[in-house]
Amino acid sequence: MRFIGVISFCIATASTNGLALASSKATGGAGVHVPVGKDGEGLYTASTKGCFDVIDTATPIILEEIKKQPVREFGSPAFHVADYGTADAGTSLGLLSKMVQNIRKKIDNEEQEIVLHYEDQLTNEWQSVFNHALGLKSVSDAYGNAISSPYELGNVFTEACGVGFHNQCYASNSIDFGVSFTAMHWLSDFPSSLRGKPFMHAARCPESPLPEKEQAAKDWKSILQARAKELVPGGRFVCINFCVSEEGYFLGQTDEGVSMWDSFQTAWDQLKEQNLIDEEERLGVSFPNYYRSKSEFMQCIDDIPEMKVVSIVEKVVRCPYRELYNSGKSGKTAREYAEWFVPTTKTWSHSTFKSALRADREDKDEVMTQFWENYISLVEKDPSSHGMDYVHSYITFEKLE
Repeated sequence: MRFIGVISFCIATASTNGLALASSKATGGAGVHVPVGKDGEGLYTASTKGCFDVIDTATPIILEEIKKQPVREFGSPAFHVADYGTADAGTSLGLLSKMVQNIRKKIDNEEQEIVLHYEDQLTNEWQSVFNHALGLKSVSDAYGNAISSPYELGNVFTEACGVGFHNQCYASNSIDFGVSFTAMHWLSDFPSSLRGKPFMHAARCPESPLPEKEQAAKDWKSILQARAKELVPGGRFVCINFCVSEEGYFLGQTDEGVSMWDSFQTAWDQLKEQNLIDEEERLGVSFPNYYRSKSEFMQCIDDIPEMKVVSIVEKVVRCPYRELYNSGKSGKTAREYAEWFVPTTKTWSHSTFKSALRADREDKDEVMTQFWENYISLVEKDPSSHGMDYVHSYITFEKLE
């Protein structure tokens, strides 16, 4: 008897991998998020240390599901792991290593061959993915702890998929365990309904804008239908995704510090005061993602009878940059902290802000440089108040036998 499992991640994130965005086209066409930095540098992992803490928080849930999942016969000699919305693959390495070790322990076979399937949009940083996955580029978390690649465990093989998680990525009944981190809030298509309005993200609106709300509902159903096809009977899918919590918290806006979104708005509005953008550009930011509530995560489950919700919980993971600064352990000045923290917001948002600028501008890069300097200067004035708390729903699905 053999146990077959698959894991998926988006780290996003912050895709995002910035936070990773799966393309709406099955052919893997370009998505609405453009990674920041040169492919191969791994800037996302280097700048989004909070994702490591999000994954650490989810790790006990995932390892417990491995224990609970039944051992099953499988014709292939390999054990397949899929990492959905992987961004540059660096932040998921530690968990994947633990997964490999726990799966081998469960089946009592230390030589078990395992294939890691990294999934993201076609325009993802694929060179960075392989640098991290193959252990060619070193990775560490916010606290300086080195993270090793599962490739170093031996008999681990690496492949990539550029289809996009809104669609079926893998063959039917081939996946035993799927996971996605901080990825599936990105929409397959973007209504941009907030352009010309005072709010740049749906979560900030007094009432969710209908175009984004409807697109998010459609996408979530497609995502679950795709995973239901890919999973084997008895398989699990653990999705850790941005949400609006029951308290009304969401990414960067909780009960601690100032709102990241207020800071974004202040730094962006300052560009107009500096005569660098006009009013249309000031109101031109509309994020192509949506933070679902618990009820919105649950609303289409009855339409997918083969998928059962095992558990759903909401968790807040505090910003490690702010925590380290406020504890005095970072040893950074106010300016150094600002230059250290702000890039974690830049990796996933830069392309959205840049898209608000007029298409015919030749000075977009210069304007964006000033925008980020505005934000850094804002943080420098009161560093202890600025951070980016993560707010996620941790959802475990099981495909019924």
